[in-house]
Amino acid sequence: MPDPTPQDDRKHHRHAVYASETTGLLLIAFVLLVLTLIRYWHNIHWSLR
Repeated sequence: MPDPTPQDDRKHHRHAVYASETTGLLLIAFVLLVLTLIRYWHNIHWSLR
């Protein structure tokens, strides 16, 4: 069985970078959502409660 070519390694590394970038963006979005909810908790009209 031949070893993976450098091109395959590069492709795998690029996928890992994209996956970590997406994870980071989702984490930032979640933190912003939580901070917004904390800040405006009393101003939100919770009509469904």
